Amino acid sequence: MAQIGTEDRDTAEERAFRLKAREHLKAHLPPRVADEPHMDWEDKALVARDRQIQRALWDGGLAGIMLPTEYGGQGLSRRHSDIFYEEAQPYRLAWHFGNAFNIVLPVLLAHGTEDLKKTYIPAMLRGDHIWCQLLSEPSGGSDLAGVIMRAEHKDGKWVLNGSKVWTTGGMDCDMGMCLARTDWTVPKHSGLTMFVVDMKAPGVTITPLKLIDGGQDFCQEFFDDVAVADDHVIGKVNDGWHVAGTQLASERAGMARGWHEGVAAAVEVNEIGLDPSYAALARELGVAEDPRARQLIGEAYVIDAVYKLTTRRVGNGIMSRALPPTAGAVSSLMAARVNARRCALMSELAGPAGVAVEQGSDPRIGMLRVTTHRIGGGTTEMQLNSVSERYLGLPREADVSRDLPFNQLRHNAARPG
Repeated sequence: MAQIGTEDRDTAEERAFRLKAREHLKAHLPPRVADEPHMDWEDKALVARDRQIQRALWDGGLAGIMLPTEYGGQGLSRRHSDIFYEEAQPYRLAWHFGNAFNIVLPVLLAHGTEDLKKTYIPAMLRGDHIWCQLLSEPSGGSDLAGVIMRAEHKDGKWVLNGSKVWTTGGMDCDMGMCLARTDWTVPKHSGLTMFVVDMKAPGVTITPLKLIDGGQDFCQEFFDDVAVADDHVIGKVNDGWHVAGTQLASERAGMARGWHEGVAAAVEVNEIGLDPSYAALARELGVAEDPRARQLIGEAYVIDAVYKLTTRRVGNGIMSRALPPTAGAVSSLMAARVNARRCALMSELAGPAGVAVEQGSDPRIGMLRVTTHRIGGGTTEMQLNSVSERYLGLPREADVSRDLPFNQLRHNAARPG
């Protein structure tokens, strides 16, 4: 077999690992299928297949390659991880576990107790648990510190009441990280606690939300007297804002390096490929020689190139620790702005063909990416604030509520007596 990627750099030990990975992947993983979605929560067979894929990686000693062995990982190096992804290029990986590995895992490693780590990280690596994050609420999404889901300590356990919304894949998730209010008498950032919750627990009702495009990837959850054990607090009680900071930074770092690890080519190349769909659309519409059409496509190529280079730089910086994990906010914000501009360019290029399509068809103007990236990881407006305040040194946005007790603020909930 011809050498793949960086195979010529392997030490004897790395070569042995590569051959082990190559043999196991070929025997146990399904091939990657062109145009198959990386993630589709409505396709239950695909979700189930990703569970099987993750289990197959675990059985082959290929799950959690860089994680400590005490948490079920392999305790190996970045080089071993790179080798794995080179060998995994022809195969589908367990991409429905994106939240688990991009968000939950870093939070548990940073803030979880040893019991939580040893209980839930191996289960994640085995494919037993798909995770979600329970942050946004019907009363507000961008003001995360304003959550009103209530957690009260009763009879040696926590009891949660309230609702969460816009939970990706909530109906298929086994576990969730949930931010709730545990003290209403202190400023809003100070009275929050992060919990591990069982999505199948009594009192949890999960309702899929049908979107305007017909999809049902998002859910709303209702918690009615849901019991959570004392030892399922992540971090400290009333220190949930600190934990949420790690959670959001991890999400943005994941978006910066690419949410679905193993999708992009494992070996970085210097060339930047140009999306052929832009010119193909112009030729299909008979405007390939139109000067304005060529300007639109040219700008799309430019912003794609700048975005890819910036994302690569931020991702490499986070990986090497030259940049903090919070730098993912730069890539996340750029994705939102670039996708919106690209969609506008393609919409002008396509004209009526960009909107007049049969139900379920792709209008090919990138609208899905706009709707996703203007909200995922925080709204564009919140990300603008984050980048301007954290990285450009601009003054913090005025907030008179920051120092007031939460029960003195206006919000859509009855104040506790």
